[in-house]
Amino acid sequence: MRGRAGIVVGVVAGSVALIGMVIAITLSAPRAPAQPVAFSLTPQVTLHITALPAATETPTPDPSPAPPVEMPTATPAVTAYTVVEGDTLWDIAVRFGLSLDALIAANPQINPDVLSLGAVLNIPAPGAVLPPLPTRAPAAAAPSDSSPSALVRIDAGGLRLRRSPSTEAEIITRLAPQTRLQVLARTPDDFWLKVVTPQGTEGWVMRQYVDLAGALSQIPLAGGAVVASSAPAPSSIAAVADDPNLSNLTGRALQIYQAGQSRGNRANVFSLVGDSNTANMAFFAPFDWGGYTLGGYGYLQETIDFFRGSFARDRIAARGGFNTSKALDPANAPAGCGPGESPLACEVRVNRPSVAFILLGTGDQHTWQGFESRYRQIIEHLINQGVIPVCITKGDDLESTDSQAPYGYINDIVRRLSREYSVPLLDLRQALSTLPNRGFEADGFHINKPPDGQSANFTGGYLSYGYNMYNLTALRALDAIRRQVMGQ
Repeated sequence: MRGRAGIVVGVVAGSVALIGMVIAITLSAPRAPAQPVAFSLTPQVTLHITALPAATETPTPDPSPAPPVEMPTATPAVTAYTVVEGDTLWDIAVRFGLSLDALIAANPQINPDVLSLGAVLNIPAPGAVLPPLPTRAPAAAAPSDSSPSALVRIDAGGLRLRRSPSTEAEIITRLAPQTRLQVLARTPDDFWLKVVTPQGTEGWVMRQYVDLAGALSQIPLAGGAVVASSAPAPSSIAAVADDPNLSNLTGRALQIYQAGQSRGNRANVFSLVGDSNTANMAFFAPFDWGGYTLGGYGYLQETIDFFRGSFARDRIAARGGFNTSKALDPANAPAGCGPGESPLACEVRVNRPSVAFILLGTGDQHTWQGFESRYRQIIEHLINQGVIPVCITKGDDLESTDSQAPYGYINDIVRRLSREYSVPLLDLRQALSTLPNRGFEADGFHINKPPDGQSANFTGGYLSYGYNMYNLTALRALDAIRRQVMGQ
């Protein structure tokens, strides 16, 4: 018995040793899918062993439930805008801070020269990746390669393309600065050019707002009754009637002007109401000081002579840091104003102007919710005093970038109130929109000027600076009011 038991123990011990060796070999070999491994020890004994993966440390489970994972919400690449009466692609692009090319690229289904009332446009979000501009078949017969070409001037962004050579003709669209046009014909007085846009749309533009690539004599005269241009000479009223940055010039202005004259207001005096962009003597003062160059705008000299003395005088209601609240607050009136008299009221009483330019809103960026009611007070005070208000849009969007206002909030109010009160609008935002850095200094809201200080030079590259454009558009607005409203 003992001998047989010893044999059994030896066999078992040898089997265990063999098993240990096999397991060690298995664990040191490369990992592979677990498979049963069989070893036959004796005809009666068979062991089945499954190889295990290498041992790893098992993490201790966190007893607290994991917070739900928030999936990021995708930002839509575009929003929708429905075209209303009077809209053009240029207007819509400026309103949403886009380039004309970006808006066209986002809407390949539309003809950029002819917008249909009620059409729905895609407004791309900032940074949206857009398709390349579509290639369109010309809507009209393409002119020959020998046709003269012209470039829309940098200061004429929004130039009106009309159905016929007249300021009364239907507006087809507005042309962006530097749009290249092919010229088909000219009117006998050389005032209007018949052109074709890059999209193939024909229309008429005023010659003074484009730069010709060749001589005017190379352009054939248009024949037939269609060329009976209704435009007067460039130095007269039509020279400003078609300015793309001016609107509502005649509306209620004559009625206000006549009421002011009956009160003793002075026809040849204007006032300024604004912040540092208007208080700065780079604006308007050079026309009194003699430091200006009119270039192709020589017809404006008559207006400079008519209003001489107003351009550089003390600006009671235009001060650095002014906003609508400060213009209406007697605490901000300078010495010489009456008790309880606001800077606005003091300016009107002391100078008895016929016109007042209003550029406010940059300083209202944190109090934008009350801007409309305060701006209304300013407009209504001027109207009640017989002073024509000229509403001016601003070039920045601080109320949305520095605060929580909707994009373009203040400028939308300025444009809307100009229409509501039927008083002139100078769309400075539109005029500055095509300039490098939008005509601003590095801070994005102070208007810039040339390094040599010639802020009233209207030639060559000078019109790529903010103050030069501000001076030009404001002087043209003043010229239009003098001619069309005052009859001077």
